[in-house]
Amino acid sequence: MTILEAAPLPTTAARPVDEVPVDVEELSTPSNPERSKRLKRFFHVMSLIGLAGIVTLVVLGFTSGVLTSVASLREFVDSFGPLAPIAFILAGSLEAVFPLIPGSGTIISAPIIFGHLEGTIYAYLATVLGSIIVFGISRLIGRDLLVARFSQRTIERYGKWLDHPKFTKYFAIAIAAPLAPDDALCYLAGLTQMRWRTYLLIIFLCKPWGVLLYTTGVMALLKAVFPWLGL
Repeated sequence: MTILEAAPLPTTAARPVDEVPVDVEELSTPSNPERSKRLKRFFHVMSLIGLAGIVTLVVLGFTSGVLTSVASLREFVDSFGPLAPIAFILAGSLEAVFPLIPGSGTIISAPIIFGHLEGTIYAYLATVLGSIIVFGISRLIGRDLLVARFSQRTIERYGKWLDHPKFTKYFAIAIAAPLAPDDALCYLAGLTQMRWRTYLLIIFLCKPWGVLLYTTGVMALLKAVFPWLGL
């Protein structure tokens, strides 16, 4: 067995009910409906709080002049020293848990805020940390979290691959691709018997390619369309 292969799934009789659903219908049905409802409410509340915080920061940014130009933004961020990238990485990682904007928003904003090289590194670290958090809480809580976090359509679309014998290899390919639904896939991976070391190896080795394509492509587009930004 290679390191990229998931550990064999236990038989149906030995499976914890809340860990590895046997089919998509079971996967999209919470094992504890009340807990799933509480989780869904929690996500909604946290998302609303986060959204209110983002709106407040944007308003304050424009009124103070910080967001009036890229130079002003970078000067403001630099004033925080090493705390700035740490805060960005932590905030970016939480995007995988509480989606306020598409996950790519963090990746796109990083090179604008910190510059292409440093921004790409920080975006990579943020997505890696977020993926690790998602896998951990998915494995801890089970499918109730998946039902609370995603629509039934999304679960049915990607959940059918869980019992595929090549799920781990397909998962690695999808993580490397720039447009794959990484968050949903990481939540699903947490419901399989994939080993932590296998998951971490995939995340650390495959994440950079999608992040690099995003940051390079976005920066090239912005420079071509908005040269006055001074990127």
